Amino acid sequence: MDTHGVNSQPPRVWWWWPNANDHVHSFAPIWISAQLFGVHTISHDQANYKPSMWELLSAFGLTALRIYLIHATLTTDSWDLLFKSSSVIVEQGLDILLKLPLLLMLISPWLQLLRKPIILTISHDLKVFDEMIESYSYPQSFQFYHAITTMISVVCIANPLIILAWIRGFSFWIQHFFVITFVAASWTGGLLFNSFFNVLILHIVGRLESINDILNNILHNETIGSDAPKPLNLIKALMRLHDKLSDISSNCSSCFCYTVYCEYIVLMMLHVMAAQILAVFAVIRVIFYHYDETEFKDCVLYLIGTSFYCILPLIAIWFAADLKKRTIITWKLVHRIINTTNSAEVEDLLQQFSEQMSHRTANVDFRFVDGDWSLLVKACSEVATYLIIMMQFERKQ
Repeated sequence: MDTHGVNSQPPRVWWWWPNANDHVHSFAPIWISAQLFGVHTISHDQANYKPSMWELLSAFGLTALRIYLIHATLTTDSWDLLFKSSSVIVEQGLDILLKLPLLLMLISPWLQLLRKPIILTISHDLKVFDEMIESYSYPQSFQFYHAITTMISVVCIANPLIILAWIRGFSFWIQHFFVITFVAASWTGGLLFNSFFNVLILHIVGRLESINDILNNILHNETIGSDAPKPLNLIKALMRLHDKLSDISSNCSSCFCYTVYCEYIVLMMLHVMAAQILAVFAVIRVIFYHYDETEFKDCVLYLIGTSFYCILPLIAIWFAADLKKRTIITWKLVHRIINTTNSAEVEDLLQQFSEQMSHRTANVDFRFVDGDWSLLVKACSEVATYLIIMMQFERKQ
């Protein structure tokens, strides 16, 4: 028990994993990987919220290079040789859908520069939150987040490289080096771009869980009625922490889900659903109607590749739904303490906390769609419906 009446729980430490000192280090693997693959050109400089000259020149250079490589991809036979199918629907459908990430990476650095002030504000708020909660002996496990982001980065980089090398072999890659490397880099960049949003929601969920742990300790603290000043100060701190977390989640939504990003999030969900439908249809069609060993291998690789893209919005919905669930737990803990405390001052302060939560909660909002499990059920039902329609059309042919 510490001086604030809270059990001190040090962060989980793995001796075999490098240590991370703050949230910047915990984000570093995916942030640096995204920068290397041209997703953004932002340097983490808290003193400069406006794009620097170097960032603008880097974005211009990446845009010019990508325009040239897109032209090379569309005007050579490399792309047509890479993605082939005996079905016109599969070949032309995937041809269109798999070119969209190339266009996304073309504008991605500019989208990130446009939102640089919000991104740095989120980083500053996370730092303030961590310093406040660490003063109450609840430091964040930055090493855990560092390990998670490292594994995510490795998967995002390895997945496109393995699939593109496997689908036609290394000799094909060497023969069409620039085009295939550009496709792999764009594919990887798209995965990293979307994964960063999911990692950010995971950080918010973890910090809300820290607030719930402190509230749970207050609930089971037998001295809450007899020694009021300590819980009063602690509850005031929790109110500030919760309000700061609401700021972080609000900025996260405005950065990744509103305005420019809102259309992107919706289009991305439609894009991955369409790609997954075509990939599943291609596998079923090859197995039951037009079996060919080479085409079957290609279709399985198409399915694995599109599944990684499909998983990303599903994880975002999963984390957003978990955040909403933990917010409900916070509310329940506050009211349980209200019903069990013997201190009128504590009760009044918790009533203020409850009123604050009724106006502001940590919630990631997609604006057009609500981040809840019901959205996954609807998406699965739509995918099944379209698959049945496509299979019936294939049988008639």
